[in-house]
Amino acid sequence: MKRTVLFVCSNQNHVRIFTPVARLLIQREGISAGWVALDPYYRHDAEAALRENSWTDFLPLPRPPGASGTPWEGGPWARVQVLLQGRKAVRTLVRDVQPSAIVLGNDMGPLERLFIREGQARGVPSLLVQDGVIALRKEEGALRPPAHRRLARMAMTPLGLRLHDPKPYGQNGADRIAVMGPAAARWLQSQGVAREQIAVTGLPTYDRLYAMQTGVLQPESLDALNLPENGKIVLFSSQPYLRYNMCSEVTALRIWRMVVEGVRGLGAGHHLVAKLHPSEDLEFTRRWLGDDFPPEWTLTRDADVFSLELRSHALVTVSSTTALEAIYLGKPTVMLEGGLGALPIPYVESGAALLAKDAAELTVRLREALYALYDGPVRERLAASRQPFVGEYIGDMDGRAAQRVAEVALYALGF
Repeated sequence: MKRTVLFVCSNQNHVRIFTPVARLLIQREGISAGWVALDPYYRHDAEAALRENSWTDFLPLPRPPGASGTPWEGGPWARVQVLLQGRKAVRTLVRDVQPSAIVLGNDMGPLERLFIREGQARGVPSLLVQDGVIALRKEEGALRPPAHRRLARMAMTPLGLRLHDPKPYGQNGADRIAVMGPAAARWLQSQGVAREQIAVTGLPTYDRLYAMQTGVLQPESLDALNLPENGKIVLFSSQPYLRYNMCSEVTALRIWRMVVEGVRGLGAGHHLVAKLHPSEDLEFTRRWLGDDFPPEWTLTRDADVFSLELRSHALVTVSSTTALEAIYLGKPTVMLEGGLGALPIPYVESGAALLAKDAAELTVRLREALYALYDGPVRERLAASRQPFVGEYIGDMDGRAAQRVAEVALYALGF
């Protein structure tokens, strides 16, 4: 009888992380891959990514007909409904599939924590694979809910109408955790996660970036974007500021205007490519920005981000895994102080990236990084900091991250 590894896909990114791992595992006799998409609850396009990668036998996590809403939409009652519906669905699915291991990319969402709990109840080990940048610092300044809301939470939790608030990433009960680099491993240990639970593996999707960077794999064509042949390409990596209530609409628009004005300040010969997060809506963003985004520049969501990073000359972002990728590729990276809180890892303090607080400063930082007109040693400082930063926060970039994650999963299976 085959042992099934159940991959829980909260979003399309998880599908791309897990796919190379699953393909390695199913080469072993006696192992099969099972897939569950959480789209009925989260709407993060996991199902489309599964079909794109030829995993057509996946299971959408069942939800009652007519049910709608996500954990971040609506009020407390919407979250209660998601929890009650999800608890039953997770319990039934795990019972029917009878997995030998559960693999996740998130341990903070309500459904993912239900999978971990159900696995624990049935003696099924869980493996959490780091799916991007996580905060390696204590969260500060979190607003304390009003007294009446705290009392309501205290009453709802014992009744099974609410889960306890999640701990930070990696601290919610997974049996094993595959992290990208040594810095994440040290952080989790400092927060009480046992050393033997943690494996430093790198990120499986970065095996593809490594292959592109070393010439083993060609970047995808960007012809459809009609990018200029000459001049400098500045890539802006956006985030779903509004969809996930990361900030107010005023703050989100200020970030976009800062980027546009900062690149415009460079003058002719500079082209801005704004790459939306996969969870953002391209047409909505285009309408929302209106005249704030010049039509001669490029706005895209679905273009391959690794190919864009390779084609660009610099990256600008508030906080995104694209900053890790750009630093690895040796592209000058500027972090914006966008009013969304402290950066999760020390991009700037490490010397691997620059910081800009407004549009004028962004123009200066980009000029420094691209041309070294104002501060000769800037590019040299960025280059000197690159390799130590990559080693700490990305881990080994050798094309074998998927293999290392697969080995952790095999260990959990008893191989």
